[in-house]
Amino acid sequence: MKKIVLFTLSVLLVSWAAYKGIEYMENTMTPLALYGEPGHQVPSFTFINQMGESVSSEDISDKIWVVDFFFTSCPTICPKMTRNLQSLHDFVREDEEIRILSFTVDPKRDTPERLKSYAESFRVNHRTWQFFTGEKGDLYKLGNRGFLLSTASTGVDDMDFIHSENIVLVDREQRIRGFYNGTDAKCVQQILRDIKKIKRDKA
Repeated sequence: MKKIVLFTLSVLLVSWAAYKGIEYMENTMTPLALYGEPGHQVPSFTFINQMGESVSSEDISDKIWVVDFFFTSCPTICPKMTRNLQSLHDFVREDEEIRILSFTVDPKRDTPERLKSYAESFRVNHRTWQFFTGEKGDLYKLGNRGFLLSTASTGVDDMDFIHSENIVLVDREQRIRGFYNGTDAKCVQQILRDIKKIKRDKA
């Protein structure tokens, strides 16, 4: 009986090790996809951040971007997304190779001052996590055509906006490398793994 138990445990241990080995290989060796039409890159942009500073994509073109669209008064998916981004930010807040970029879909209300207050409620490093506002049409165009996300006003209610729950990962060449469900806390670890792949490819 003892031999059977030991044999069973050995089989389980080998199976677990094999599974972890496969998982490791998938996480380290499988290349990230490129999204959009062949050659797609996020177009250049300039917006105002929560500090009232004008920031262009050229200013951060050598960084890895983690991107979402939201609005500060959103009562549904935005708080979940922002909390998950906060968890990610806790890992990378001092990493100068990474920028988290949050774009409002409600620029009428989300002024730089309001964005700063919102950012500080999540204890952000204002340098590595930036919140942007600007012209509504420019923001929506960038979300739709640049980051390939749904961003729009419904036209039914002045407070009713459409925006994706997805978080977007963009490499240093402004190419989209991943989409993640920002309402799922498990997305944080996957984004971190994929950031490591992008960093590895640079080496």
